[in-house]
Amino acid sequence: MAEPERTFSYLAIDPAGKRVKGVVAAPDDGSAFERLKRDGLTPLRLRSGGPNAVKRDADDQRAGRLSEREAADFLSDLAALLKAGADIRSALNITGGRSDRQSVRAASRSLSAAISGGGALDQAFTRSLGKDYVFVGALVAAGEASGDLAGGLQRAAEMLQSRLRLRDQLVSTLSYPAFVLLSTVVAIGVILLFVVPSLAPLVSEAGANPPLSLSLMIGASTALRQNALVLIALAVAIAVGIGVAGAMDLLTGPLERLMLDGPARRTASGLVFGGFAIALGNMLAAGAPMSEALRLAVRSVRSATARERLEPVSQAVRNGQPLSSALDKVRPFPPSIIRLVVVGEESGALGAMLARAGQMEEDAAIRRIEAAGRILGPALIVLLGGMIGLMMAGLLSGVSQLGDSALQ
Repeated sequence: MAEPERTFSYLAIDPAGKRVKGVVAAPDDGSAFERLKRDGLTPLRLRSGGPNAVKRDADDQRAGRLSEREAADFLSDLAALLKAGADIRSALNITGGRSDRQSVRAASRSLSAAISGGGALDQAFTRSLGKDYVFVGALVAAGEASGDLAGGLQRAAEMLQSRLRLRDQLVSTLSYPAFVLLSTVVAIGVILLFVVPSLAPLVSEAGANPPLSLSLMIGASTALRQNALVLIALAVAIAVGIGVAGAMDLLTGPLERLMLDGPARRTASGLVFGGFAIALGNMLAAGAPMSEALRLAVRSVRSATARERLEPVSQAVRNGQPLSSALDKVRPFPPSIIRLVVVGEESGALGAMLARAGQMEEDAAIRRIEAAGRILGPALIVLLGGMIGLMMAGLLSGVSQLGDSALQ
């Protein structure tokens, strides 16, 4: 059974370049868009107030936001279709129509509706994908400014894919040390809660002062068992407090400052500012003006602390400072990127040099994370194994001394 036709109001540009308004009947907004194109019109706005549209909007709200992996695939598919010659509206219809994920279909419909409403493309992507993907809107705007929208979408997809690879690498690197740490905590808990209490009656019967190591473990075991409920309640309260603070974004700023200014600043700055350099370099290489490229590249940085530190760079460049001098004042911007920026300014290949420097810095940061993971696992095994060994040695020596005292 054919879907009943609905009425859509539109604003379009006719072949003579004039804006025209009217209505068109079609089963859905995609069909209405195609009918207008066949009539030689270029739609700027297409709206329907029918009940199906309301229901579809409600369904889209329930569908939820795209995950990072879904967003990366979605943007990559759109870029491929645009490179193949499809317009953005057709690309959205194809991508949403062939996907089996409700979130992707909802994002396609939301974007299509926003674009049909005549809104700016970058704002449509920002509103439809959510605040976690603000940088996508920035790269879309940069792609429009340089005449390469497909390239902007592809760079956004590559940034998401790079973040996913980094996250997977961190999980792979840290999972083994985390397992070792958890196993050791469980082993220590078993010793203190079950092994040590079984020796406490022997100490009482011996009537002698136990060795210091055994005495400390008995005291720790007693305190742990007597205050178990208090400790559990405290742990739950801390976990809830951290969750609430995270939901209210109270931890984001301090954690970002700790990462950028703390012991791991070299690695953190390589990841954060390396991504900024790649985005800025790609925009400049695509022909975007420096002021616009800087504004959009700063928007593409996810760290609010890093964005705050990068914002004065645009004003400094507008005042006539070289980019390398402006970046040198950003703390803690990697010096290796600044050196290649100087080379790019002198050679006239600033965009290519920035992108290359950012990629090199990102790769170096990932190598440092991998090296730290390779060292951390064995180091934890030695350290935590030594702790358990010392505890067992203390128990055995304490029991031995108690036995000697009893025999005497």
